[in-house]
Amino acid sequence: MKLNTGNCAQRPPVPSGALAPTTNALLEFDGYWWWTNYPFNAPGSSGYWFNGQQWDPRLATVKNGELHLEMKQTLIPGTPAQQWSSIELVLWGQVANNPNTKNTPPNRSYPGFGRYLIAAETAGSFNDISNNCCFGAFTYQYQNDPTQTNSHRELDMLECSRWGNLSDPTNAQFTLQPWQPTGNVHRIALKDKGQITIVMDWKAANTPVTYSIYYGLFELSSLPTTPDITWTTAASQNAYIPNEGCQTIHLNLWRQPQSVLPSGNQEVIIKKFQFQ
Repeated sequence: MKLNTGNCAQRPPVPSGALAPTTNALLEFDGYWWWTNYPFNAPGSSGYWFNGQQWDPRLATVKNGELHLEMKQTLIPGTPAQQWSSIELVLWGQVANNPNTKNTPPNRSYPGFGRYLIAAETAGSFNDISNNCCFGAFTYQYQNDPTQTNSHRELDMLECSRWGNLSDPTNAQFTLQPWQPTGNVHRIALKDKGQITIVMDWKAANTPVTYSIYYGLFELSSLPTTPDITWTTAASQNAYIPNEGCQTIHLNLWRQPQSVLPSGNQEVIIKKFQFQ
């Protein structure tokens, strides 16, 4: 993890008018601080309304050492009315020697080249999630960097969704950004029973990235020899593999397509996050 040196765009963890369900709107999970108010007043948004839906930081909680992401109906701030709400979290920095005290947020740090692991669980299967919404795990840099072909340094470790096309035999994807060039979206079919481990190996700029899925819950030290699903980007795609910058890990559970409501409450539980 690299400490911020002042070159990265900074936003306060509790922007004026935002909700702060925890100290400085940060949750502690697996040795890291996670920021709950990221979507608030993002460019083109109004309050928590962004990408055609409401985002509610109260839909992320830590219970018994597990990080819960929920999608359900919650109150529209300042009104008695409810509407379906989504959640997005951002890795803020390490907990060790980095206290979080009221009005004094911890220092930010940014994971770069290395190996990433996210172990996640949902009731039923992730196929159910894909029919109702999108679960995403990805790197992303808030500000645009015009020196990079992948200008937000976005590497999508997993986007689990059918995007509203329930007849699609696939239900998730690994993605390079921008996604429009042929081959940058690699569709897959998850056949899990509710537990998956997502791993991404990002070794260097302009160098192939490997994405993998393992059925079950694992740590980096206990991964099976062979993943259940894997994809390594081609050398012809190296231009889309960014260098290190101000990117960090994002986790979200959101309506996709935005106009379609889920059949009921949705939840993904993050059991483990590791960066090496």
